Amino acid sequence: MQKTISCEGALSGKGLHTGQTSQVFFKPAPACTGVKFFHQGEPLDILPRPGAGQTFDSEQGARCTVVGLGKHQVKTIEHLFAALSGLGISNIEIHADGPEIPGLDGSALPWVTLFKSLGIRSQDVPREVYRIREPLFCYEANKAIAIYPSKEFRIAYVLDYPHPDLRGQKADFVVTPEIFETEIAPARTFCMGDEALVLKKHGFGLGADYQNTLVFGEKGLIQNRLRFKDECARHKVLDILGDLSLLGFSLVGRVVGVRSGHRLNAKLAEAISAQRKN
Repeated sequence: MQKTISCEGALSGKGLHTGQTSQVFFKPAPACTGVKFFHQGEPLDILPRPGAGQTFDSEQGARCTVVGLGKHQVKTIEHLFAALSGLGISNIEIHADGPEIPGLDGSALPWVTLFKSLGIRSQDVPREVYRIREPLFCYEANKAIAIYPSKEFRIAYVLDYPHPDLRGQKADFVVTPEIFETEIAPARTFCMGDEALVLKKHGFGLGADYQNTLVFGEKGLIQNRLRFKDECARHKVLDILGDLSLLGFSLVGRVVGVRSGHRLNAKLAEAISAQRKN
């Protein structure tokens, strides 16, 4: 069934990449409205676009997902949208006053906490669901993501970064509100120590610190503790969920990502949309 929040609410904080403080305000929306996103009062087109013109191409690719165009665009929406999708919230108004969604603790858990505190109510209208008919594949060098027909919505990810703590991690979850809240939402964003320096040089990660980002140096994780031994792979599952949620409908299919990132997530979303139209 379609769902919305029970009352209005807001959350503020600094963006992980811009470092700028912004507030995001939420309003309930009627059934069949979908997710309506506004930036400084202007409605935005919600399309899965990795980084837009602000993408930094490291080995791992685009660093965030962006909605909107020109002066009315908002960066790093994936954690917020993962929370909406993971909790099954299909109708809501989002009003952002800054250039980036607050990074908070680097995970989707603060958004889950907010939405649960506002209340989540069923609207007694069936939610649109698309069942994958045939496998879809997207490749890029040594990265890939695919979605296969399935009886459930499941996301698996294989992480393999050039760091001893980030090689061979695997995460695989059926996406339900309960599993999302406890197993996926708490997983935080991450990077390698030398990568962090390059990111800042290119204007990324200006709001990141050792508390909202897992930073892996030569001797391991710096000034933080893991919530899960495979937390980084789980965070990639979170990112995939957030990026695919921009399609605007629920999925039934099994997603498998191998070293993929936002750019390939967006390509997969485009392929799913094309299959649905044919």
